[in-house]
Formats: sequence, C-alpha cells, structure tokens
Amino acid sequence: MLSRIEKYKKKRQIKKATIIIALLIILLGLSGGVKTALADQDIQSLLNNWFNNKKVESVQEIEGAVSSERDRLMQDLEVELQREMQAAENQLNSFTVTQKQTRIAALQEYANNIKAGMTIDNSEQQAAIMKNIDIILENAKAQLDGQQAQLNLVAILNPEANPIPNPVEVPETTPAPEFETSPTPDTEVISETEKAPEKEVKASSPSVKEEPVGVPPVEVDIYSVTDWFVLPNTSNVQIEELTITDDVFSINTSFSDILMNSQARGILNSILPGLEKHPQFNLIQYKTIEEMSRIAPGHFTESVLYLLNKSLSTVKK
Repeated sequence: MLSRIEKYKKKRQIKKATIIIALLIILLGLSGGVKTALADQDIQSLLNNWFNNKKVESVQEIEGAVSSERDRLMQDLEVELQREMQAAENQLNSFTVTQKQTRIAALQEYANNIKAGMTIDNSEQQAAIMKNIDIILENAKAQLDGQQAQLNLVAILNPEANPIPNPVEVPETTPAPEFETSPTPDTEVISETEKAPEKEVKASSPSVKEEPVGVPPVEVDIYSVTDWFVLPNTSNVQIEELTITDDVFSINTSFSDILMNSQARGILNSILPGLEKHPQFNLIQYKTIEEMSRIAPGHFTESVLYLLNKSLSTVKK
C-alpha cells in the first residue's frame, strides 16, 4: 500500500499536470483567436481596397460613357437644329412672299378704288386765278390810263395859268394900231378848239385831276418800303432743319401761287398780316418769299422764313 505521503505527491503531480495541460489549452486557444483577428483585419483591408478600386473604375467608366453620349447628343442636336433652322427659314420666306403679294394686291385695290372715286374741284382755284387775272388787268388798265393821260396832257397848256399868245404876226416896219392888237376872231377860234380837247381829256380820265398837269405817275421803290406787314412774335421760335419737297408750298413759291390756294393763303395772312392788302403788293405778287427776303431782310427774317416754310410745307400743291 502506498503511504499517505506518496498518495499526496501523486495527487499533486496529477494536479500540476492538469494545470499545465489547461494552460497549454488556454495558450493554444489564445493564439488561434489572435490569428483569426489578424486574418479578419487582412480581409477587411483587402475588401476596402478592392471596393475603392472598383468605385474609381466605375466612376471613370460612367464619366466616359456620359461624356461620349453627351458629345453624340450634342452632334445630333446641332444637326437637328440646323435642319429646323432651314425649315423655319424656308417657311418664313414663303410667308413673306405670300404676305407681300397679299398686301400689294390690297394696296392696288385700294388705290384703284380711290382713283375710281377721285374728283377734283377746281372751282376755288379757278376763282382765285380769275381774281388775280382781274387784278392784273385792272393794274394794266390803270397804268395805260396813266400813260394816256400823261401823253394827252403834256401838249395842252392851262389857259388860266399860261394864256395863249396871239399867233398873228405883226410886221416890224409897220406900226400896228392899238385896236389891231386886240385878239382877232381867229385867236378866239384857236383857243376854243384847244380848250375842247382839254375838257374831253379831263372827262375821260377823272383820276388825273388828283395829279398836277404834266407830272408822270410816281414809281415806288420796293426796297424802300418798311411796312409790308405786321411783324409776328418769333421770340419762342426754335429753328430746326426742315425737309421741303417740290410738291408742297414753301418760301420758294410765289405770292400769286400761294394766293390761289385757300389753305396756303390763310397761312400767309396769319403769319404776315396786312401783306396782301398792302398798296404795293401788286409790285411783288409774282416774286417768291425767298426773293423778298433779299429785298426786305428786316421783315423776312430767318425766324419768319422758318415759320412760313414749316406751315406752308404742310399744304400740297
């Protein structure tokens, strides 16, 4: 039989062996866990690297595909845009031609309707022309009457102012008696015959009575006239450039032509009041306003000419 001491030693050895085996098992377990942990870390890193690489490749591939598709679509859009622009241009040209023909046809029809219903009333112009002709005729008659009176009266002497001498000649060698120096019947006949034409001339031209015998009519110098019309107020007139055509009235139109148009005549009398009724207007009626600006620059100033041009140019001839 084993002693107690031996049994104790034997049990102690068994315990030690058990502890050693347990420690070995624990150590083996711990070493396996570390290896597993390290392996897990290597796999995670590998997966991350692979995912990142794939992500970059995918992004690059997607970008390349998008860029390629974008370029292709841009080319398609450019071609389509050119096609649409050409179609729109053709449509616009066709629309323009159609509308132009339509508008021209409508305008021609409108003009034909105007022509069909066009009537010109020249009665007012004819009356103005006849009035001017009458004035010209009266002035010519007055001038002729003045010339005739002047020619007839120059040869006739006033018997009251200048007695007619006795036409009978008395010989110097023979002294004449006193009774023979009295007027003879012949002289009385001569004086009566000379007085008769004088009465006839005075009766035929009563206007000559106002002028002295033998004095010709006074000619007026239009350059010396200073009261052609009442000057208008031109202080607020702003002179601007005007475009004057040949089919309207202007300062290059004569007064006689302006007076033949009622509207132009009204404008002339409103801007130049008193000109038409001036006593010497008949001397300038065939002159243009531009010519009168050189004859009377004090009246026909630049502002007055501008007002006349601006107003008269609104009236068609």
